[in-house]
Amino acid sequence: MKLEKLFLHEKAVEVLLKIYEAEKSGEEAYPLSISKEVGSPYSYISKVIGIFEENALTESEFEGRIRKVRLTEDGKKIAELFLQLKQLLSMDLVTRKKIKELKKIVDSCNEQKGEELLRRILPVKAELEIIDSEDGEVLKMVEDLKNAIEEILNAS
Repeated sequence: MKLEKLFLHEKAVEVLLKIYEAEKSGEEAYPLSISKEVGSPYSYISKVIGIFEENALTESEFEGRIRKVRLTEDGKKIAELFLQLKQLLSMDLVTRKKIKELKKIVDSCNEQKGEELLRRILPVKAELEIIDSEDGEVLKMVEDLKNAIEEILNAS
């Protein structure tokens, strides 16, 4: 299970973020469209938005029978914090830890030469080749470490 799903499993966070995303893209947020996007009944979304309004996170306005929702300043701040938290929780923490360990091995190889160097650094290079991640920062870390390995190998 992804950490994001574990910590942010509540639909209320999704509702708040859908309103935020709509505003950021210059669109209006409507409970019915939010309901469809998050896959929850309209009645539930309407109830959540009502609770948001009671707590000064959103404001609603009716255009005929259609309800438009927008975030208050405090609602925007909270949505931004949730968005940051969601991004942090979606990081590939396991692979990041693995790369840090591999980097320690590579850093310890700077003074080694010949067969001992190859014995230590080639398995690290092989490990880096099989790393697959959706985390862009992890992919950059992998590429940087591969380049460092090439520099060490070229220097020896």
